Amino acid sequence: MHNYPFVLHKFVTGKYDVELVLPETWQAKDLFDQLQKNLIEFSKWLVWANKIDSVQKEVDSIKQFQQKMVDGTAFNLVILVDEIPAGMIDLHDLNSESGEVGYWLSNDFQHLGIMTESVEFLKKYAFEQLGLKYLILRTHPQNFASQNVAKRSGFEYQKIDDNGHKKFILKNNVRRTETWN
Repeated sequence: MHNYPFVLHKFVTGKYDVELVLPETWQAKDLFDQLQKNLIEFSKWLVWANKIDSVQKEVDSIKQFQQKMVDGTAFNLVILVDEIPAGMIDLHDLNSESGEVGYWLSNDFQHLGIMTESVEFLKKYAFEQLGLKYLILRTHPQNFASQNVAKRSGFEYQKIDDNGHKKFILKNNVRRTETWN
């Protein structure tokens, strides 16, 4: 059976075709496999990484993501690289003014510009479609790759937060104007 994802954004980087798609349960096994393959590295930065210890828990997570999207408290996307789920990007703690950016990507596809391009799309969506005033991005103090993505995407370092993470902010400098035809 071939799955047809709902694609929100696509781009090419190097030799890879990348698509940002809505999360669906058929992606769970591949996402779980990527998490397991990268678990040692991811567990340094992502507090939840060790909690996803079965494909079923990944399925449950995807269902939670879908419900949060329906509720309007999150916006989640799966990153497909050559049609294979390789990571995720999201806006969580979403409200009428702000959202917090989170992401992860398999080590196989890091340092290719995939995450920076994905964050750029998410920024545009957050500001132009959702009308958010600002975005927050937090990183572990030693996660320099993630901090570089934040900086390349225009986020400005603010401070160390109460959990010991580096907090970055990006303000929406674009005024939203409604047009009626």
